[in-house]
Formats: sequence, C-alpha cells, structure tokens
Amino acid sequence: MVNGKLVRFKIKRFDGEKSGYDRFEMEPKPHMSVLEALFQIQDAQDSTLAFRYSCRGAVCGSCAMLINKKHRLACRTQVSEIVGEKVLSISAYGPLAKPEFKTGDEILIEPLPNLPLIKDLIVDMKPFFKHYESVKPWFEGMQENLMTQKDTANADKYASCILCGLCYGACPVSARDKDYLGPSTLAKAMRFYADPRYQGLEDMLKRLDSTKGVWACDHVYRSVEVCPKKVPPTNAITALTRKIILQKIKNILR
Repeated sequence: MVNGKLVRFKIKRFDGEKSGYDRFEMEPKPHMSVLEALFQIQDAQDSTLAFRYSCRGAVCGSCAMLINKKHRLACRTQVSEIVGEKVLSISAYGPLAKPEFKTGDEILIEPLPNLPLIKDLIVDMKPFFKHYESVKPWFEGMQENLMTQKDTANADKYASCILCGLCYGACPVSARDKDYLGPSTLAKAMRFYADPRYQGLEDMLKRLDSTKGVWACDHVYRSVEVCPKKVPPTNAITALTRKIILQKIKNILR
C-alpha cells in the first residue's frame, strides 16, 4: 500500500495485432520500483505481461519506458514517489504542451515512443542501434596518444550514455523523422570526436553533416531533461555543428 491505499497500474498491451490497456491492482512494498511492481504483476496476475530488463541498476538502460507520460527507467522509479503526481502530455513541448493532469492513484505505464512496438512494453531497438552504428562510434587503428585532463573531461561528459533510448523516445524530431540519427547517437559521436585517440574525425563530420544529422535538431533540450545519466546531447549537437562549420571554412581557405 501507499499511504494505506491499493495502487492501480494501467498498462499498455499489444499482442502483435490488437492494442489496449489492462488494469492491475496491488499493494506495493516499501521502496518498490516500477520494475519490481511489473515483476509482481507478472508473477501473481498475468504471466503474459512482456517487458524488457537486465541489470535492474540503471546501468543497461533496458527498462526504458513511459511512466505517467514521462520517459523513465522502470528500475530507478519508485512507486511511492509517482502516485498522484501531476504530469504533462508527451504529445508536444514548449508552448504547445497540453495542460497538466493528475493521475490520482493510477500509474500509467506505456512503451517507449518513436520505435516499433513488438509486444506490450517491448519495443524494437534495431532502428535505434542502426543509427548508432552508422556514425562508427568506435576506435579503428587507434594509436597511443596521451590525454589531458581537459580531453578526458570533454569525452567523459558523453561517455556516460547507456544507450537506453529515453532521449530518442522524447525527441520531437525522431517522432516525425525516422531517418534522424537521434540525440544519443550524436552524443556518442561527440564522445569520440572529443577523444584525441580517435583517427576518423573528418569522416565522422561528413557523416553528421546532413539534414538527418546535426542540422535536424530542434534544440528544445527534451533529450537533456530525460537522460538518467545527465548526458547533454543537445550540447554535443551544438558543438558538432560548430566543428562542421569550422571545417567547411578551413576547406574553403585551403
């Protein structure tokens, strides 16, 4: 119970053809996370409930989903902290956002937006990782190169990304353009660009210099708001845009 009340969970269901919502009631234990609540519902009420998880410690990012219309990791979201909270609609941002509404004693759980739905709360992450791999965020032919503290700090800001997809699900550009690389991909690109050991700087900038790359960003900072690791993808996109412009100027002056 939370304050002596049963908690109702309204969960989005999808079986490959039909979608809808099922409601479940339970007495949450103290300090129970939403992920633990899903396990209890699956064990005691509906064994067909499908959701993705792995580490249970906010490291793998597998349990990213919409909880009360907010992009969250289920493993680090406490049931007691979100019952009756006021939330904003996900459908818009800034001046277009819908008014707040109160959830009461019902917790709404839905799959991560902007990705194909497989079953219930499980989405297909293939498009997400396809974008990620397209910028080649890895070392090839790395040579030994000493890093300064400044180099390390610049790279570490983006190395913390766990590729959970929360920023991708919150991004209004990803919602309307499935070819957009997405905030996390561009943040990871900046992580390698900021690393002096990375050898493919010019090639990476060419891959990002497109209307599906840095130029597509709306700069509304939704990705920064939802990141569980406080990674600033929008800052990375701004920095990469500047580097692309500087590279173009250098090429003209050669």
